[in-house]
Parts: sequence; C-alpha cells; structure tokens
Amino acid sequence: MELAIIAMLIAAALGVCGGLLLFRLRGTALEAAGDLGSMVLLSIPEFLWGLILLFVFGVILQLLPFTGRLSPGFARPSITGFFLLDTLLIRRPDMFYDALAHMVLPALALGLAFSPALMRVLRSSLLDVYHEDYIEQARLRGISENRILIRHALKNAALPTLTLAGVQFGILFGGTLLVEIIYSYPGLGNLMVDAVRNADLPIIQAVGLTYCVVVLLINMGVDSLYLVINPRLRVH
Repeated sequence: MELAIIAMLIAAALGVCGGLLLFRLRGTALEAAGDLGSMVLLSIPEFLWGLILLFVFGVILQLLPFTGRLSPGFARPSITGFFLLDTLLIRRPDMFYDALAHMVLPALALGLAFSPALMRVLRSSLLDVYHEDYIEQARLRGISENRILIRHALKNAALPTLTLAGVQFGILFGGTLLVEIIYSYPGLGNLMVDAVRNADLPIIQAVGLTYCVVVLLINMGVDSLYLVINPRLRVH
C-alpha cells in the first residue's frame, strides 16, 4: 500500500504538470512533439520502466538501492506494518531515509507508467473547458491567462482526470506484481506469487479480498472528492 500510494502521488504530479504543459503547447510548433512524446511514454509498461531505472540508477550510476525494503544493517520495525511510518514512530530518521531510498525506484517506475494517461486526459479536458462561455467572460474581465487556467479551467477539467486517477489507482494497486519481483520488494504481489506457487488457498483468498476492499475504498474516495471539487453535484 505504501508503494502504491507514493507511486500514485508521483503519477498525479507528473500527470498534472505534463497535462498543463501539453495544453500550453497547443497551437505551437512543439505541439506535435509533445503529443508524440506522451504517446511514447504511454506505450512503455511499468516493468520496462523498472528495468530501465534499475539499470541506470542502480547499476550504472549506483545512486539508489534496488533490492529489498531496507539495508541489511537495519532491523525491520514492526508496529503498523508501514515501514515509513514505523521508522518515524521509533524516531529513526536514518532508517526512514533508507526505507524511502529503497522505495524511490519502484515507485517511480509505477508513477512513470501511469502518468501519461493522466496527462492526455487532462489536456483533452482543458481543451473542452476552454470552449465554455465562462472562460471568454473571464478574459473580458481582464483576468490573466494563468489565473484562468489554474483558478477556473483546471478545477472543472479535473473531474474526468480524477475519475481516471481512481481507476488507475485500482489498477496500479493490483499491478505492482512485476515491479515487486524486479526489485525483490516484499509486497502483496510477491506474497501472491509465493502463495500460488505453494497452493496456499487462504493466502490467495486474503490477498484477493484485500485488493477488492482497497479498490472499493478508492472508488468511495473519488466519489467524495467529486462532491468537494464540484458543489453542483451535492444534492440535498
């Protein structure tokens, strides 16, 4: 869950920034290059990103660790089961940064794989929103283009993007299997693989049930955010 949450935050940040950049490139000479770049990113799956990042940052540059969850010199804390939170609870910032360093590459691989779809949906939504009358009225009132984009257009264009983000989060949570195997990451994906190999039916059922519950909670959270972002959906 830690890996999926951090990966989704990365995907959301890259998706919003990339979507705004693609929208800014409309009508310029770089628009075709931006579309091509987003399509190339969209075609790269998470396991390939995992291998690329592992090879570049783990093997060639040797900047980040790429196996396991903690370095061998640290004892695994067991309070909540969430490593980052547990290391803060026991007041071990050195262990926290070590756990975070081990999470960077797998989370980035997942985030890079799921962000291009968010970029393209946000760009398309912004293009649709910019045809609305209130955008032209905002221009007539002398509001700057940056403020129109951030304060007015982005808020309304975020609804389709939020829907996709919820779906992507559910897929991402269940799709960490290959990335966990590549990085020897002790997550639910590896647990499921071991359970299938050992024909451990109770573990398989428990992991499947966990996936279902998390996806339902994600959908509930997305529906709640809809009401926060768009007050018109609030029915009394």
